[in-house]
Amino acid sequence: MVLHISVYSNRHLLKMQKQMQTKRQTQRMLQSTTRTAFWIILLLHLQSYCISHPIPFSQCHPSMLGPPPTLSSLPLGQTLILHRPSNAHHAITAERISNEPNAFLLRNVLTKEECCDIMQEALTSNMTAAETRGEEDNLSRQSSVAWLSSDKSTSTSMLSLLQNDVNSILVNPQITTAEHFRIEPLQVLQYQKGGMFVPHHDGHPRFLTVIHYLNGVAGTWFPFAKVDAVDPLDFLEEGYTAAEVREQFYQTRQNEGVASSMENMNVVPGTHGIVLVERDIWVEEGSPSLEESGIVPVDAGDALVFYNYETNYEDDDKKESNEDGIRIPPREDWRALHAGLPSMKGSKWIANHWFRYGE
Repeated sequence: MVLHISVYSNRHLLKMQKQMQTKRQTQRMLQSTTRTAFWIILLLHLQSYCISHPIPFSQCHPSMLGPPPTLSSLPLGQTLILHRPSNAHHAITAERISNEPNAFLLRNVLTKEECCDIMQEALTSNMTAAETRGEEDNLSRQSSVAWLSSDKSTSTSMLSLLQNDVNSILVNPQITTAEHFRIEPLQVLQYQKGGMFVPHHDGHPRFLTVIHYLNGVAGTWFPFAKVDAVDPLDFLEEGYTAAEVREQFYQTRQNEGVASSMENMNVVPGTHGIVLVERDIWVEEGSPSLEESGIVPVDAGDALVFYNYETNYEDDDKKESNEDGIRIPPREDWRALHAGLPSMKGSKWIANHWFRYGE
């Protein structure tokens, strides 16, 4: 009898121990699950807060408005192979063509078929007249413009995929989730022979510009772009400093007088800055290197990418905060001034993607 009771007690004790162990395991699982749920809920609230309370433009760090790390670390003249997210077999070659502003040429962004589809879509959407400037008589001339929305276009799938791909490759993720981030409808322009656009800055709130060359005719000029250590200002007889031109830019920018302020600087395409031209023109010039000439050849389907804001304040006159410690709002990069040179070989087709941040 005593043996029987002893065995029973041991069995009962083991059973109680297993029950207590199971109970403790269950409690730990519940605690772990509770902690996990807490962090998930907290992260969702933080994400919701960030979306509903975006970083004000005035508090935005300059690097957020610049190229993502994959491009920002790319040296001048070096190339990088990228792929369109919507098609892993569609390779794009990215090349940095300027240090200031941050400018890149992306080759083979669009296929020949996509270029033709965009031009055809623009033609069937009742293109309207848009004024540009003539070269000789300085009178206004006409080009045609169409705005193609990825929501309304009959080529919805292609345009939507293109917009999403460009956004994924070129925009920092911190910006894309913000409430005040916007992508404008694709602007398609057809310039007739001689059509041009005077020097201008895309500016606030457009922090990124992408120009797609649809028929291979280019003629985009950045008179003050720096190629490596070569500064166009060093070749001006007037002897302007970067600080002087920057200050003049900010003053004239407020009065929309950028083009007129450049008339006295005697800057010349092919001599100052960088200029993107048709490939046959580049070949006629002897196929010079970017560093030697500042000339960049373009083919149909290529895209010019440039960022319109200064992304670092490393220079003494580019401090991030003022004397009171208040962050200086992001500033337009005056070296992103650009012009559309006259088309001398017939019609020029381009399409513009503009990315905006801020009201």
